[in-house]
Amino acid sequence: MEEKMVKSLLCTNLREKPETKRTSRKLGNIDFSKLIHMGLNENEFGMSAKAVEAMNSVAAAGNYYGDWTQKDFKGAIAERFGVDTSFIVTGCGSSALTDALGTAFLEKGDEVVLCMPTFPAIIDTAQTNGATPVIVPTTEELKLDMDGMLAKINEHTKMVYICNPNNPTGTYIGYKKLREFAEKCPDHVIQVYDEAYIEFSKSADCLEMVETMKELKDKPIVILKTMSKCFGMAGVRAGYILAQPEIVAELAKCGTQFALNKMAQVGAAAAIRDTEHLAKVKELNAASREYLETELAKLGCKVYPSETNFIFFDPHVDPSEVFMKMMERGIFMSAQAGANRVSTSTMENCKLFIKNITEIIAELKKSESVSA
Repeated sequence: MEEKMVKSLLCTNLREKPETKRTSRKLGNIDFSKLIHMGLNENEFGMSAKAVEAMNSVAAAGNYYGDWTQKDFKGAIAERFGVDTSFIVTGCGSSALTDALGTAFLEKGDEVVLCMPTFPAIIDTAQTNGATPVIVPTTEELKLDMDGMLAKINEHTKMVYICNPNNPTGTYIGYKKLREFAEKCPDHVIQVYDEAYIEFSKSADCLEMVETMKELKDKPIVILKTMSKCFGMAGVRAGYILAQPEIVAELAKCGTQFALNKMAQVGAAAAIRDTEHLAKVKELNAASREYLETELAKLGCKVYPSETNFIFFDPHVDPSEVFMKMMERGIFMSAQAGANRVSTSTMENCKLFIKNITEIIAELKKSESVSA
């Protein structure tokens, strides 16, 4: 079939949508089986053994549908946050739930305010539904500009997106500032707080917005959560949203929770309840993060303090060249927004990464010197 013919069949929003900015959508030609994974913020420390056991226990019954009500998964979430299950909608990771937010609430003429760089899934969601992304630059320290976003809100603004801690920068906004923003944000604007990485945080004021959502009942506050990062279930695909029941009821019409397979349901429930494993991952990640930050700083890189499982840094040489040369040496990292990002990993992998990047930076600097 001709491409022109297919284009003519598309809905207007998808036909007019610009190409995605999501790096992960452009990696289809890379054979990751031959690479050390330090580029997609996966959890190298693995998922809970209790989650694996739970998934294995139901795998043989895969010919039957899972629990449509998500009773076990939602029950575990409700226990963790002290909410009724009516505050919860589940889905196949936070990306799918971001799409559901677009389906439920965005249309042509709407605007979505966000800072860049950040996780670009929200841009895809806006454009797929005909809405316009309104982009505010981050601060010089690569933190989200909360005042700048607030200033961009107008009568056309339908949604504002806050990724905290932020991907790809690793920086965060303290709870007091977020609470002030939530209170000032107009009631007609849906506040989306993406907390994909917050479980990795060690800072006392890097806090979840659940209590704010509970207390500001008249504000449309939505909190995105994923099992992909600190819980180590990226390939399982499970996530959830916390919001007031009236919002959840509308999101439930988008069918996301019916897409969650039965193994993901029981595995995610077991993972949430395994607080011992979560604490272990958090400590291992913190040690890996500290090592990478320290060693990269020793190399003269500009390192942005992180509360996540990755480090964003400026190597002061071409980030794309660093990325390609690291791939040649068998390590996958990323290059974006004029810098590099490396995920935490085992100490063995971290030391290998530092050894290689030390050599790569020296090689590139020497090459630049010769060219000059």
